[in-house]
Amino acid sequence: MDHSLQSYARAYILRARTELDPGRVDEYVASEAFRNLANKFAEKIDLSLNAYLGAAPAHTAPEPQARGGANPSTAQAAKKMPFTELTPKPAPAAMAPILPPKPPMPALPPMPPIPPMPSTPPMPPTPPMPPAPPAGPASSSASASAPAPALAAPAAAAPQPEPAAQRPPAPTPPPQPELPDAVFRLPNARAGSSYQGRLAPTDGEAIVFESVLVPEGLDCSADLASGAVSGTPAAAGDYTLTVRYHYARQPARTRQAQVPLAVIPDPRSMWKNLPSDKADTYYKEDEACASIAGKDFTIAAASKRGRSHAHVGSFRDDDFRIDCQAANGWHIAAVADGAGSARYSRRGAEIVCEEARNRILASLNENTSAQIDAAAQAYAASGTLPPEQRAAVANELHTHLSRVVGNAAYYAALAIHSEVAARPELGGVFKDYSSTALIAICKRYPFGTLCAAYWVGDGAVGVYSRRDGITLLGEVDSGEFSGQTRFLDNAAVDHAMLRKRTRFALAEDMTALVLMTDGVSDAKFDTEARLGRDADWHAFWEELDRAAGFGERQPDAERKLLDWLDFWSQGNHDDRTIAVIY
Repeated sequence: MDHSLQSYARAYILRARTELDPGRVDEYVASEAFRNLANKFAEKIDLSLNAYLGAAPAHTAPEPQARGGANPSTAQAAKKMPFTELTPKPAPAAMAPILPPKPPMPALPPMPPIPPMPSTPPMPPTPPMPPAPPAGPASSSASASAPAPALAAPAAAAPQPEPAAQRPPAPTPPPQPELPDAVFRLPNARAGSSYQGRLAPTDGEAIVFESVLVPEGLDCSADLASGAVSGTPAAAGDYTLTVRYHYARQPARTRQAQVPLAVIPDPRSMWKNLPSDKADTYYKEDEACASIAGKDFTIAAASKRGRSHAHVGSFRDDDFRIDCQAANGWHIAAVADGAGSARYSRRGAEIVCEEARNRILASLNENTSAQIDAAAQAYAASGTLPPEQRAAVANELHTHLSRVVGNAAYYAALAIHSEVAARPELGGVFKDYSSTALIAICKRYPFGTLCAAYWVGDGAVGVYSRRDGITLLGEVDSGEFSGQTRFLDNAAVDHAMLRKRTRFALAEDMTALVLMTDGVSDAKFDTEARLGRDADWHAFWEELDRAAGFGERQPDAERKLLDWLDFWSQGNHDDRTIAVIY
């Protein structure tokens, strides 16, 4: 079969069906089916061409003169030429040059049988024959072939796919680099406290632990599955754990690491507890507690020297007094915090509490108590009165209470002056006895519980209710700088200030009346805003109740309250005193 016919057919199919794969077209034009089709086509063309040439008139060559002196020759009939003997005519200048014949195609693998086609596909129309050129000299050979019409230039052949045998092999991945040794870190532990740590590499690689050697004395164990290290270290010190492991993606190599673990001392163990000087003029016990069962309430109080004082062997500057008047149903509590900068402040706090209790007991006689009862009942019933009348009723009750509680603060300040005068050998002045003063009373009525307090300095006095929250009976006296406050002095006990600093509340559902120095309030409430927040008081009371058993009315509540005062609060190591009427 003529190779030009294959090229023509290939170019025609690819122009008509651009979506076909050139490789598949090559397979088709090289197949037996196409060769059979081409042979039939060639036979038909051959028959048609011979019929056409046989019916045409004989062609006479021009005269010799017209041929430039060539010898004349007789006309001869056109020889019948098969299709395969035609040669392509050179393409016109305007046409694209015809590509040279392609080299023989490589042998193709055997193709599966092609199913018979339903009909012979239509062939492209035969291009018209160009007019014969002017006759030239007769060919010396009788069998010279006439030029054939030029076939259309085939389209540029599509790139052939590269045989699989000639493709380069896929690149081999480079070998995996060796991972560096892991670095493990454990957080510090604290002696006597529960510890939880985890051995985790800093690079985040997956680790398989083979063994973890924990040194003696650390009192911890390690879990190989998770790398967790847990326990309760008993003693402070520096320990080293030996860890054997391998990486999950490089299991063939076992590695070893030394992991340090620092166990810091328990801060409580670093505080000394030196005794105070019993030979001192104003010596008093480093801690104290007491309780009283009254008519309607129980009173429990406790006071403990702060760690900062115990560390240097100085005195407890706080103090308290509690009492009750069984005949009239009044309950009394006073707490005071001596100024740390005043050399005799421990005595000043003691005088404040002692004098306040004695004056209140003396003031709450039968006549005064009856006046307060009447004023309290009028106040409870004044809710429907006009504002002006209700204010007048409240003012009368306030006056009675100020004469009891406020006057107690006045006489406490007067007693300090008397102490200075009675001890001239000490060379002290009133300021050397500086102390805060929190003085309170309460009594239960059918219509509620009446509470009143005088408050100067820091700390807190509050009426707490599980149902209603907190009602503070005063304000914290904050100084210009942190830790500063105001103390009981002459200005704090003049008539106007006594009345201003005395406040009262009638509580429908009182759980407890609480008095505390700043050693407790600063540690548990942190800020003045939190001191007035119900949620913080609810949490505080739950902790206090669990520790002292107030709800269960346990007989040793004061001792449990004293033990509770030993709680740990970072940065809060002052004396702690609290009194609770519940």
